[in-house]
Formats: sequence, C-alpha cells, structure tokens
Amino acid sequence: MIKFGTGGWRAVIAEEYTFSNVRRVAQGVALYLEEIGANEKPVIIGHDLRFLSGRFSRAVAEILVKNKIKVWFIEQVVPTPMLMYAVDQEDLAMGIMITASHNPSEYNGIKIIIEGGKDAPIEVTDRLEELIATIPTLEAPSYTFFQALANGDIEHYSNKNEYIDSLLAQIDIEAVQKLNLNVLFNPMFGVAKDIMAMCLASLRCSVDLINAGRDTMFGMRTPSPSKESLQDMEYIMKEGNYHIGIATDGDSDRIGLYDEKGNYIDANEILKLLYYYLKQYRGEKGGLVRNLTTSHVLDRIAHSFGEPAFEVPVGFKHISHKMDEENLLLGGESSGGLKIRGHVNGKDGILAALLAVEMLAKTGKSLSQLLEDISAKYGNLYFGTINLNYLPQDRERLNRLLITEEYCPDFPWTIHKVSYEDGVKFYFSNDNWLSIRFSGTEPVLRVVYEATSEEQGKELEKVVMEDPNLAL
Repeated sequence: MIKFGTGGWRAVIAEEYTFSNVRRVAQGVALYLEEIGANEKPVIIGHDLRFLSGRFSRAVAEILVKNKIKVWFIEQVVPTPMLMYAVDQEDLAMGIMITASHNPSEYNGIKIIIEGGKDAPIEVTDRLEELIATIPTLEAPSYTFFQALANGDIEHYSNKNEYIDSLLAQIDIEAVQKLNLNVLFNPMFGVAKDIMAMCLASLRCSVDLINAGRDTMFGMRTPSPSKESLQDMEYIMKEGNYHIGIATDGDSDRIGLYDEKGNYIDANEILKLLYYYLKQYRGEKGGLVRNLTTSHVLDRIAHSFGEPAFEVPVGFKHISHKMDEENLLLGGESSGGLKIRGHVNGKDGILAALLAVEMLAKTGKSLSQLLEDISAKYGNLYFGTINLNYLPQDRERLNRLLITEEYCPDFPWTIHKVSYEDGVKFYFSNDNWLSIRFSGTEPVLRVVYEATSEEQGKELEKVVMEDPNLAL
C-alpha cells in the first residue's frame, strides 16, 4: 500500500519503490489534477542524485504525458526548495520531486508540491492515496520520454538563475563580501553543490568542498546533517581554519552547522541563532512556529520580544500552514528544516545557510559567541532523541497502548499536560517534556525529550528504555 508520510511517499528501492508503483503514483496525480480541473497546466518534475532517480522521474513524465498533461522536466539534479520556488513563481498547480531527502541510500521517494510551492497537505495526500489504491500494475507507455520530448509534450526547464537571484536578494551581499569568510561546505553527496558554491562565490567567500561528487551510497552514511553522519567534516573543521562549516542533506532542505572551533551546532541551536538574529539584529517582526519535537527555548526567545510561539504536529506542511495563517517570521523543526518568511514556501537549507553567513558579517561575532549570548539570556535545556526500530506487528500494539489506552510510563515528575495531537507528548510541571511518535518516513519509533539538565534527561531515557510495556 502506498502511504504518504510527513515528507511524501518513501520506500525501499526494488521492494515497494518500483517503476510500476512510481507509475501508479503518477497516474494518481493525473487523476487528481483532472478532478480539481488543473490538468491543463504544466507539471514540473525534478529529481535528486539517488540511485535511478533520473529514470524514475522520466517514468513519471511518461505517465503524465499519456494523460495529456504537459511536463516541464528539469534535466539536471535540483534542490527541492528550487523546485518549490518554480511551482510558486510559475503559478502552477503541482510539482513532483523524486527524492527520499535524508533517508538511507536504499530508499527513494516522491514529494508532491502544490500551488504556491507548498508541501501537499494531508487532504491532498489522502485523496492521492485513495486514487492510487484503485490503479493496477502499470507498464511503461509505448509513447516514450524521448519521443514526447521530441514532439514538445515534454520541455526542458530550468530556474537556476532565478532561484540563485532570489536567494541573494535575501542577503546583505556587501556586508558579507567585506568579511572574506573561510567556509567548509559539505553537500553530503547531494544536490546543493552548484547552487551553494555559486552563492558563496558571489559573497566572496573562500570555499573548500568535501563529499561533493555523486555517490548513491552517500559514503556509506545517511545523508542527514546529523553529528553522527558528519564525523569527517568535524575532523576537518577542528584541523582547519574556517569561520563556519555548512552541511546540507540529500535534497538540500535541511542544514547542519559547525562553529569556528569545530563544534557541531544542531538544528535547535540553528533555529535559536537565526530567530534571535532576525529579531535582535535585523529588527524583523513576527513570531515563530515549531513542531512538537523542537526546543521550547524558542518560545522563550519569541516571548522576550513580545511575539507568539506556536506548536504544531511533525510534518513541515503544518509549519508552513501556521506561518501563512499567523504571518510568522520563522518556522522550524529539530530535524534541521526551517522556513523564513518571504521566500520559498517550505524548508530551504540553502537560504538558511546563507543567512547564517550573513549573521557572522552583520553581528561581528562568531557562532560560538552568539550561542553564548543566547544561553546567557534564555538558559539551556538538555535535548535528546532515541530512535527505536520496530517490526510491523509492534506498531499496532504500541499504537493501541500509547494512544487508545493512553498508557503513561512511570515518570519521576508530575505531569502537567498530555497531548495526543501527534503520537503522545508528556509535559511535566518542571518544564521538561517527552514525546513518543511513529516516524512518518521510516519504521522507527522516535522518542524525543528536553530537560533542565543532562541528568534529568538521562532519567527520562531510563524510564522509556526500561519500561517492559514499551519493549520492542
């Protein structure tokens, strides 16, 4: 069964992610576009550097053309935010991105982008699932991709220049050019290399690249900008002389940073840095929204400026919707994605990285100094995650236990509130919290917590890991 999670449909190549199933998704898209009366507009298709992504994107194009839908095809690999920008700027009803983002190399996937360049909301993906379920196995059409290209039913498309210009328009170019920054950039064998290199060159930064070629195994690591996947980069940062280290995930909608000392800066800290910078130094107006597994310190920062802070379920579509609804300045998640008002209507790791570069120039401070400022003003909370792999039979039992039966582990503190908006989240009276939810893209139970000290964080971990009812 094809199910869309928080970041589109993702599955293991050659198991569920097959050419036939990709064609079924494309046929479902065609039926949906006809249903809403948008099948006369072109659909943009892009792809990343994963195994067979280019071939899968052509398979999608062939099915759309068979349904008499015009295709604008991006031949070169493309960052997801660049495709989102194109859908918005071209006033299209839909774009399709072949990517599994930060998932392990054996995965591929499809992200659906709707009008306005936004992640497809649940009502769209639910309807697509219903349509796809009615579609049998699909073979390749006799009218091939290259025939359709020759006949004009498929056209090559590129918005690289427009996207780069839009990024640089958000940055104080002159201020950054004066600083002569040394940057280490790690695209993690993903698609951000060319765009980021061109932007950093325009800002007169000196750039060293690592992991910049194509490797469909991603160096035998997961292409997620986590500390665990960036050990080679950490070594180079500690040995080198860089002002900042930047890493982007497989489709460049997430980032990780290193400070000038070679210390890893996680997604929560990046959100704190950028929101504080936008408020304190650029004087921007507006509150923020975070998902329920992201640091509550962000709320403290927003409230100190008299701005609201909102919490939404995991899935960037929820963040984008709340930002539009409340005209918020920034939205983000602890997995490394963030959106800044006034640009792409979704996560954009490239813009976030460039804004971090501007931050160094405009503040005259290093990343470590800025984090010290924020810590002194707003305090620290200890953030931790545990990923637990489960078997299919485990999910039904755990879902019944945690959600239906509302099971509560034996925590050491008084529970102030419990939310079942997305999995279960326990809010404790001492400002600690713990969330347990199923990943929307992998067979993983994600346990995320935040505590006032590392010791209290370890207490929360121990409760969960030693609870016999939660054993996998």
